[in-house]
Amino acid sequence: MTEQPTPADETPAEDGVPAADDARARLESIDEAPLDEHVGVYEDVHRRLQEGLADLDER
Repeated sequence: MTEQPTPADETPAEDGVPAADDARARLESIDEAPLDEHVGVYEDVHRRLQEGLADLDER
């Protein structure tokens, strides 16, 4: 079963995984960030997700 894409004007619900929820919130700020800051936002989101995966591996 495939998930239906979320329309751009709807925010998906938090999924209870703190790293994923934090990364999603950070990524949502990209619209307000100047273009030259987008790479930094993407790098931050990537770092947050990597840390979240590492935390899951430690469990």
